[in-house]
Amino acid sequence: MMDAAFEQLPGLVFLAVLWWLFIWQYRKDPRRLGLAVLLLPLVLFTISAAAGLLSSVLPGFELLFSIVLVLTPLMVVVFGAALIYNGILMCRREGAKPANLLSLAAGLAVFILPVIAVLLIRVQSWWTYSLAFVLFMASVFTASLFTMLLLYAWVHAKFPAKGKGAAVVVLGARAIDGKVTPLLRGRLDKGIELHERQADPRPLMVPTGGQGRDEVEPEGVSMARYLREQGIADEQILVEDRARDTIENLRYSDALVRAQRPEGQLWLVTSDYHALRAAMASRQLGLDARAFGGKTAAYYRPSAFLRECVAIVRDQKKLMVLLALPFALAIAGMMYVLTTSYL
Repeated sequence: MMDAAFEQLPGLVFLAVLWWLFIWQYRKDPRRLGLAVLLLPLVLFTISAAAGLLSSVLPGFELLFSIVLVLTPLMVVVFGAALIYNGILMCRREGAKPANLLSLAAGLAVFILPVIAVLLIRVQSWWTYSLAFVLFMASVFTASLFTMLLLYAWVHAKFPAKGKGAAVVVLGARAIDGKVTPLLRGRLDKGIELHERQADPRPLMVPTGGQGRDEVEPEGVSMARYLREQGIADEQILVEDRARDTIENLRYSDALVRAQRPEGQLWLVTSDYHALRAAMASRQLGLDARAFGGKTAAYYRPSAFLRECVAIVRDQKKLMVLLALPFALAIAGMMYVLTTSYL
């Protein structure tokens, strides 16, 4: 048993070096999506290596690991059912808007796509086999991409890497009659927590957001009122009331802060599901910033995070093409084999 463990030692050392490189780069700047691409295979290889090591020293562990693998389809079914339930809950609480239907659509796809693939295979022709394989590879790519982003978003939230804060920038969201909503309150409360965490000097508080068509005043003004009610002094608050989207939130807030404090990071605060994308946006703008997430209602997160995944794919087209290339090559190879066999 020990001989088998020693045989794995070079691979474990190499894996440890990769983890060290990841952590080093993460501490330098966690806002790079390339780190998310590295993290998922690192985690999978680590699980595989740990399973191999434990199987060599613990009799019976290999059987236990095999049982877990066999139960994977059941876990997929549970995951799909949970998405459908969440989608129905979202429709009831938030309305049947397209953005609120994403978790429902994803859950239905988990069950419908395998059925379509089986029906295509039963036709037994080269084009149905090809289409079934395309569906399979597209599903694997989508699932891998979602898992990659979900894993990295969790790591990004749990292990924030920050320096000295110049200001806490709280990104706005819709206010109702000048009152902050629970979603916006979660962001503001997280911002207050960060503000209180650094004593010398206290970071400025920057509520940022313009006025929407259905709002009675700019979001930044409503947010500033809430901050004052929570005991934040007026001289600590810089109101940004023009921004219409995340990019403008960041640009206008940075200009306000740098006029008073040229040095120090911007600590961006938004909802937890949006923090990763806000962080990447700040990097694209060349800002010295880190992003943090405020609490969001649990039922709201799945659909909201799926929206974020779609937005990240839209914003990172070149990287997505590179990630999809191996899947496209596999599809091309399979279609070549099928066409030469059947035609």
